[in-house]
This record gives sequence, structure tokens and C-alpha cells, in this order.
Amino acid sequence: MNTLFSNQVPSITNFTEPGNTYELGMKFRSARTGNITKIRFWKAPSETGTHVGKLWTATGQLLTSVTFTNETASGWQEQTLDQPILIQDNTTYVVSVNINSHYVATYDELATSIVNGDLSSVADDNNGVFNSTPGAFPSNSYRNTNYYRDVDFVYVPQPTITKISGNNQSGLAGSTLPNPLIVEVRDAAGNVQPNAPVTFSVISGGGSVSPASGVTNANGQFITNFTLGATAGATLSITNTVTATANGIGSVTFFANANPSGNTQVVLTNQVPSIANNIDNNGTSYELGMKFRSARSGQVTLLRFWKAPSETGTHVGKLWTATGTLLASVTFTNETASGWQEQLLDTPINIQANTTYVVSVNVNSHYAITYDELATSIINGDVSSVADGNNGLYNVNVHSFPQNSYRNSNYYRDIGFVVGSNLLKVSGDNQTGTTGNALPDPLVVKVINAQNSPQAGVTVNFSVTMGGGSVSPTSTVTNASGEASTTLTLGAVPAGLGGVVVTAIAPGIGSETFLAAAAPSEPNPIYLENLNAGTNSWKMTNRASGEIAGYASATSVNKGETLDIKVSLAQAGQFAIDVYRLGYYGGAGGRLMASSGSLQGTTQPACTLDPDTRLIECNWTTSYALQVNNNWVSGLYIAKLTDHSTGKQAHVWFVVRDDGSEADIIFQSAVSTVLAYSTMGGYSLYNYNSIGGQRAYKVSYDRPYSQASYQESYEADTPLRWEYNMVRWLESQAYDITYTDNMQVHSNGQKLLNHKVYLSVGHDEYWSKEMFDHVKAARDAGINLGFFSANTCYWRVRFENSTPAAGQVRPNRVMTCYKQDWALDPIAQQQGISAATNKFRSFQNQQPENSLLGVMYGSDTPNIYGGSNFVVTNSNDPYYANTGLQNGQQLFLLVGYEWDFVVNNGSTPPGLVILSESPVSPSALLPTFDEPPGEPGLPANQDYTKSNSARYTAASGAKVFASGTIQWAWGLDSEDVTPARADSRVKQMTVNILADMEARPQKPDANIIIP
Repeated sequence: MNTLFSNQVPSITNFTEPGNTYELGMKFRSARTGNITKIRFWKAPSETGTHVGKLWTATGQLLTSVTFTNETASGWQEQTLDQPILIQDNTTYVVSVNINSHYVATYDELATSIVNGDLSSVADDNNGVFNSTPGAFPSNSYRNTNYYRDVDFVYVPQPTITKISGNNQSGLAGSTLPNPLIVEVRDAAGNVQPNAPVTFSVISGGGSVSPASGVTNANGQFITNFTLGATAGATLSITNTVTATANGIGSVTFFANANPSGNTQVVLTNQVPSIANNIDNNGTSYELGMKFRSARSGQVTLLRFWKAPSETGTHVGKLWTATGTLLASVTFTNETASGWQEQLLDTPINIQANTTYVVSVNVNSHYAITYDELATSIINGDVSSVADGNNGLYNVNVHSFPQNSYRNSNYYRDIGFVVGSNLLKVSGDNQTGTTGNALPDPLVVKVINAQNSPQAGVTVNFSVTMGGGSVSPTSTVTNASGEASTTLTLGAVPAGLGGVVVTAIAPGIGSETFLAAAAPSEPNPIYLENLNAGTNSWKMTNRASGEIAGYASATSVNKGETLDIKVSLAQAGQFAIDVYRLGYYGGAGGRLMASSGSLQGTTQPACTLDPDTRLIECNWTTSYALQVNNNWVSGLYIAKLTDHSTGKQAHVWFVVRDDGSEADIIFQSAVSTVLAYSTMGGYSLYNYNSIGGQRAYKVSYDRPYSQASYQESYEADTPLRWEYNMVRWLESQAYDITYTDNMQVHSNGQKLLNHKVYLSVGHDEYWSKEMFDHVKAARDAGINLGFFSANTCYWRVRFENSTPAAGQVRPNRVMTCYKQDWALDPIAQQQGISAATNKFRSFQNQQPENSLLGVMYGSDTPNIYGGSNFVVTNSNDPYYANTGLQNGQQLFLLVGYEWDFVVNNGSTPPGLVILSESPVSPSALLPTFDEPPGEPGLPANQDYTKSNSARYTAASGAKVFASGTIQWAWGLDSEDVTPARADSRVKQMTVNILADMEARPQKPDANIIIP
């Protein structure tokens, strides 16, 4: 007998979560095959009731269950299984036992593998598994906790069949392989087994074996000869698969390549996967690919991939340029069960010599792989794999361009290539013109033969295959130089480069595509601004830890005005300020707008603490007066501070406004939420990060943001975490946007009426009543509202004047929020409970956020970059148009880290349409935790395990959308986000939503359809 746990003792011996029951488990493996004979668990002293042990596969298939009897009061309990369960070596299984109230635990104990004999726990950072439904397969994990579930294991020797020789040979189709296929059979004791029946079967690729069956010789071996087959009409080598089976023992598989006699070349010939049937995370789907080149120009005639034995479903092959332009796509038909699959393209695709391309095919669950095989180039004739240290490509979004790489893995994606006549682009590609006008240069192609000589008299057809416009002529023949041309007149709809596509086809030879951009005749400021060169130098690469910090005299400034920046250095010396605007800028994300040069810095006076409210205010002198030019475009801006003596860096964040703008969209930056979480001086509006666990009741803008000034950064509360990604995407599409912040919505809310759409993005938790009223008034006046955020409008705050401790008294520089201690607020004492600065949904305020958004905050996950998949409902809704999404389909990790849900509290706007219902795992600390008895903010019995996105149309006609998740922006742009989750379907949805709100992009992605 072998158990995993021997001397381990729980650090928590009698834990309970009143009212909660669980299925608790552990993942384990065995180094050898054998039987599980018992299930064990450590019983907590206060635990009672019936316990059922279960054994599962790693994917949740139940293998056995047993009810415990004759339990002791506490400690290890064990129960013998009715029948031992055979488990395979080096295979993950799960053992679990339910609890009814109390359980034992040791946090983090399964983070590293515990090994005892053959048994070991699995250290995959997702062990110590649980399910809140007893009896259900446990797959959730928290801190790799050991819940003390265990098994008894007995090693059972097994007979074996192994391949001795003959695998992975190649030969001409129809020929007999030079070396026979040989297998060997041994008994459980390891002795060779003569007279063991063995059967050989051809599984795929055709051909025959002789003899097909018999018994092993005196050496325990059976030998057969294999004559290769070939699929009729094949133009590539065909993988022939033969299985050798010993009854009651097992089987092994031989692979061989039948090479055709044609002139088609492939990159991969005799390479065989080292892992033939890999699976990730119980069946993650991927787009897998390979970069390749050809030494000569020619045509790709077909696509190929190696199919894993357990892989099922539809497969689509794609051919791309090195930068991700899709050249061809084909669906595989008549697939075999496994091995190489090939599919002819409808039209061969011309490729250029010494040019990198990518071939990819999706997988639905299982795939073949050999690590590191593409680290060096594989060469066969003219074609070769690319050895650039970044080959073996994947994308977690199926059918999307694969550009990530792990260990130069060979995923066995390949092409068929022939040298022949080629259709080549000569000139006219990648032009930009204005809508409704002809491009200045014609689109010219050339046809050459295999000897690179021009071919005259070849018909070439031209057509607009994406975007608007027309070509003239649509059909012509090549001249004596082998050239043919057409002129493209752009359509009326603006499109980014690639948004207009013209395809030239020479029948029987190939095709070429020309890309064009249709610039708007009246480009908006965002379109023009992002034509400027960008930089990523705005990012902090050496974040400060007290060496330098600063703040601005205002959270926003109108263009043409001056903004004072106040900086303090730990040691007096030289520093510099560089000012950047955030945007897209070709992917760089920022643009340098101004530089101060070297400035003399000092150590500014210590900030003042009010002991009653724990308000901290700084009275620093101005270090630099930033003149905002009239030609600066409204946006999110960063003043990057650099201490010359240490190289340490800090940020000052602010918004540049254009108060005269009538842009389609007004984007609000949630500066009040940044302020709420900032701990500069030791206090925020939260106990968990304040000195002594005592939060402040008031916080001031007259101090640096800790998130912008220290190595410790709570990324949940900075504009760089979600707002930045939304800004990047919106500006990449050239939406007509102007920018503002919470403080302007608070004090100048009437300006919302100058725009079509108001946007709240990311983490927008802290609102004043004035903000609520102004946004509601905008909705009621017909202004559309887009809440690409969650936990929005949760805490009601009050903005007050600064005190003399800040140097001067200025309005709206202090934010007050007493939360559950609202009764201590002197203003609430004077004005009554309606002035309480606690939740909008509270008994005192009775202004729940769902009356505006349609949804309201439900819960969160501690992993800011984690979350849950977004699950589609109402897929026929116009907001899902052109996405291909169906009910029940999922978008990867789009829900989190905080989310909202629909609540029937009597405040839901009429006509609410629910667009998603996503299963989530709520935090143990629910939003009701601080509500006194008799003062509920929500009706009882809410289902916190669901997250919703929703929309409705207000009586004014205004459209209101709420994503119900903070992370929506990551579905649009995944810059600096791991794991990445940008998805073309999320982009199309967002375009649909904004178009319904009368905002449309001037430079949409090529694959976007504008409603």
C-alpha cells in the first residue's frame, strides 16, 4: 500500500463557512500503473454527516464513488473501494470527498509537488480543488490549498507491446518499405512472450501488411512487411498508419510516408510528432501555424496538418502574409482519423521568393507537437521553415492570425508548393485616397512562366472583394510585357488600409490582392492626430519608490490653458518632465508633446494630516507651469517625471479637454476612483491599504497618486489598466472623441449634451450625486450612454473645497466618502440621511445604479488579470450582428475582475435586454457585508454566481449599454495584458453598439462591418 500523505498535518484544523458545503479534492499522479484500493480524507473535529469519496479523471469523468462508514470523530478516515480502480502511469486523476460544514486545510501546500513512493501531487498552480456543489467534479482552486484528500495505491505490473523497428519510414506510393515493422511482447514480469497473438491493421493512407496476423516468435517478436498506399489524386506525401495490437495487452502505431511522384514540394516530410495527442486545460482550442519560405516564386496549391488521434470537429486552413493579411482559407473535407490531412485550395495562391508566409489550421482540443523542432530550419527542395527564434505559432483565438510562439514548437502545419506560372503584383498596392475618388496610380499585375519570362495574352479579372468602390476595367489581358492593370475608384465609406480590397485573378494561375485605404473627406481630429509618429517612452521603466513624485493643480485642463505641476524629490537635484498624449499612434500608444528640459528640484514640505478624517493635503510650490497649446488634441495625458540622479520615474496623469468640442463621443476618465485607492501619505478610502487598517473619510487631489509614484501599484485603479486599452482601440479606429473626467461631469455636466455618446470605461466606482444627476439628465435628453465598465456609480461621494493646509482654498479638491460610517458625517447630521455618502443603492440614498445602467455591481475576483468567460445570450440581437456568435458561445476571460448583474429591485429600466449570462465565482465578501440589519441595499437571495451585460432604450430614445465587466476593453486591445484576449468579435460588437448610438469610425479595421 502507498498513500501520498504521511507526516503532513493541517495548519487549519476545524474551518467552517456557515451555510457552505463543498466537494474538496486533490489532483495526483502515479509513476507506475496500478490500482487505487481506498479513498482517504482528514475529518475536522466538528464535521458531521455522510461523506462520499469519489475518484475522477482529470477531465471530470467519474471512475468510482464510495460512502464512508464507521468514521471516527476526527483525523484520517479511509474507505475501501468495492472494486479497485486501475490507473495509468503519469496520468492525472482527482480524488475528492464532500464536507457538510467543517474541514481542514493548509494553504499553499500543494504549490509544490508532494512525492511519496509512486504517488505525487500535481504542482500545476491549480491544485487543491473545490466545487461549491457537493458531489460535483471539483475544478476550482484557491491558493493550492491542501484539503487532505488521499488514496491508497498498489502497483500492478502490466504486460507490454513495444515497437522495435520500422517506424517513420518513407517510400514511393505503392512500394514496399525497405525495413519490416517489428513489435515485441513482454509479460507483466518483463519476460519476452512467445506465441502471443498479434494483429496488424492499416488505419489510414491505404496499403497492406503481410502477414497481417500471427503469433510472436521465440524472442517475443512479430515481423511484417508494409506496402505503402496512396490516396487517389494526392499531390503530397500521404501518411500511412499501421496499428499492431496484442489482444488484452495494448497496441502501438507505426507511421510511414508514401511520397507521390508529382512535383509538389512540402516542408515536412519524415518528421513525426514526439507528442501525438496533446491537450491543454481539458480541451483549449487554438489556431496553430508555421512560418515558411520558398527559394523560388510559385504557388501554394494545398494546405496540410497533422491531426491528433483524439481531435474532432471542423478544421479550416489559412494562408497568411507574415504580417497577418489573410491570403486564402479552406475547410478540410474527408478527413481521416489522424495523421496528415491535406486540402486543395480553390485557387492556387502565388507566393514570392524569399518571402515569409504563415500557414495555420485550427484545433478544437487535441494536437500534435514536437518542442524545439523549428529552432533550426527544415529544408526540402525550394521550401523551408523559418528559423527566427519565433516559429511554431499559436493564437488562443481560433481563426485569428497566430503570432505567439513557445519553444519553436512544430505543430505540423504545412503547405504544398509548385513552381509554375505566377501572377505578380507590380505596383499600385497600399494606396490611400479620399472617398468617392479614383486612386492616383493604377493597380498593375504581371504574369510570368516558370522560366520567369513574361506571358502575353493571359486573361486577368479584377474585382472589389471588400469595401466599397469599383474597378475599370474588370477584365483585361496581359500585354507583351505580361502586364495587366485597372483603376480603383473608392466608395463613399471611410476605411483603414486593407478596408478596401481588390482581387486580381488569372484563372488557373493564381490571384493577388491589392489593399487600399479610403480616407474620410473631412477627417476628425483623432484621425489626424494619430497620423503623427508615436513612442512608447511614456511608459515607466524604472518606477520610483519615494525618490520623485508629483501632482497637478487640476485633474483636467482646457486646451490653451496652463497646468501647474508640483514635484518633490527625496534629494534636491535635477529632474525633467516629458509630457505625452496617449492614443494609438501605430501601436506605440503615445506621442511626445512637450519636454521641460532640466529643472532644479527640491524636497517639498511634508503634507498635513487631519487626525479626525485622516485627510492628507500637500502644500507644494509649482515646479513647472505646463502651457497646453491650442493645437493639442483632447485626450488622456501623462507628465513623466524623471529624477536625473537616480533615474527613477513617476507619472502625473491629467486630461486635456476641448470645451468647445461637439465630437460624437465624450470619454470620461475615472479620476475619482484613482483618488479613492491612492495611499499617498498612508491613507485611502480603504482599510486594507491604510495605516492601522483605519481608512480616511476624506481624500485630496492635492497630493500625488501613490499608483503613479511608487513601485507598489494597485493596477485596478489607474487609467493605464483599462481606459488606456479602450483609448488605443477607439483611436486606432479614428472615432470622433473628446475627453473629460469625473470632476467635469460633476461641475459642468451640461456639456454632455454637446455629444452623441457618453462613455464610462473600466473602473468607475466613485460618483457624486451631481454626476449621477447630470448623466441621468443627459440620458433623458437623448444622449446615449456606453458603460464599458463595472462597479460603476457604486459609492456616492461629495466634493468639497480644499483647506488652507493645501495652500489655498479651491473648489472640488477634496472627495468625501464616509461609507458605512455615514452617520459620523457632519453634513449628513445637518441635512439628514439623504446626504449620506455611502452606496447609491443604500437604504439612505435609494438611488440604485441599475436605474441608470440597467445592471449593478455583484462581485469580483482577487486576480485582476483573471476572470471568467463571457457567455452569449440573445444572439439574434443587433448588437451581435456580423460576429457569428450564437447563444452559449463564450468570449475568453472577458468578465472580471469586477462584474455586474441584473437585479429585480424595482429600479430596472423597462425593456431591458440581457445580452450575456456568464457563470462567475463570487468573492467570499459580498457587497452586502457592510449593510446594517434592516437596511438592505439589495433584495434577499440574489444569485451572485451570474454576471450580465445588458442594454435598453430610454423613453427619450437614448440607447444605454452596460458591459457588466471592467475588462471589456481588453477584448478590444490586449496591450500589456496577459493572457491576451483581444477578439475580432468583441470589436465588431463594440462597433455595432457605438453605431447604434450614432458614432462610427473613420478608419475601421479591414474585417469590421459598419452597420
